[in-house]
Amino acid sequence: ALPISLRNIAINEKQRYAYKSVYMENNMTNLNKVSVVKCTDYSKEDIRSAVDKTFSFFGGIENVIKKGSKVLLKPNFLKESSPRKCIVTHPAVIEAVAEAVLEAGATPIIGDSPAFGSVAKVAKRIGLDKFAEKHGIDIIELDKPRKVSINCGGKDFSLTVSGRALDVDAIINLPKLKVHVQVLFTAGVKNLYGCVSGKQKAWRHLKSKNDLEWYADMLIANYQLVKPVFTIVDAVTAMEEKGPTGGKPKDVSLLVGGIDVIAVDRVVTELLSVRPDDVPILRAAKRLGVGEQDLSKIEIAGEELASVKVHDFIFPELLPIGFDFIRVVKSLIRHLWLKNVGKTGPQT
Repeated sequence: ALPISLRNIAINEKQRYAYKSVYMENNMTNLNKVSVVKCTDYSKEDIRSAVDKTFSFFGGIENVIKKGSKVLLKPNFLKESSPRKCIVTHPAVIEAVAEAVLEAGATPIIGDSPAFGSVAKVAKRIGLDKFAEKHGIDIIELDKPRKVSINCGGKDFSLTVSGRALDVDAIINLPKLKVHVQVLFTAGVKNLYGCVSGKQKAWRHLKSKNDLEWYADMLIANYQLVKPVFTIVDAVTAMEEKGPTGGKPKDVSLLVGGIDVIAVDRVVTELLSVRPDDVPILRAAKRLGVGEQDLSKIEIAGEELASVKVHDFIFPELLPIGFDFIRVVKSLIRHLWLKNVGKTGPQT
């Protein structure tokens, strides 16, 4: 029998091959396609229309997931917060995708591993708990850590990720577009770091020893390990100036979707008027030979990039990637307090 780490990789690779076959069987023309769909507000009708349009560019959601499958919807639930602050993925986006998954005959599961507090409290704060209860959808903590080995771009990584993220049939990645003081911005690739259970995320900052290249390479390996079948970036209202928690809302009025998360993040850089060489995660993807960044090889569906580009998006100055031991301990204490003691605030 294969050792547990290799067995998990084999299962994951088999799963990804199965979904890739679905695309090929349905004559998907370009796995590097990225959709850019206009959406100016979070009304239920407008968001659902934009989500449906996003999937339509890829042959419909039926080409993305299989009937009868268990599909993890992975939003950004960094911490308990009002949707208006743009810290978390807006519930309207999560609900629209969950409804589409249900209509496709699959079972959606909503899950994340917040840096602070619990999934249940985040969901309650944004009103997602009532929607989930009405539709019989489980909201889960991405716990049950599992150590897995993976080779990415010729480099070996031993990563601990949630077994719950590894054991579903498919993942639909639902990041919130925000600036980030350590990696410039967080979108498709960085959101998947939430599949790392609990304070393992903070410990990796400590382990990095302020080596941004190591940290960014690790994020790419993490993405390859939990590889989603689809990503939709919530950029209707994004966060600028200082993130991922302390910035200001910025209307971008878009949903950005695709299969290749690197291609999705590359298109996001274009939309925000950023040079890809200035983005640590994209530099790592190029080093490791993962994904597509050549715009001439990425098929853009929907809006023309030039017509929806943002030229005045405000980015932060980058800070060191490493955490010292004291910061990790303080982060752990805050996380446990918010998870077990802190109260859920009003939905404002």
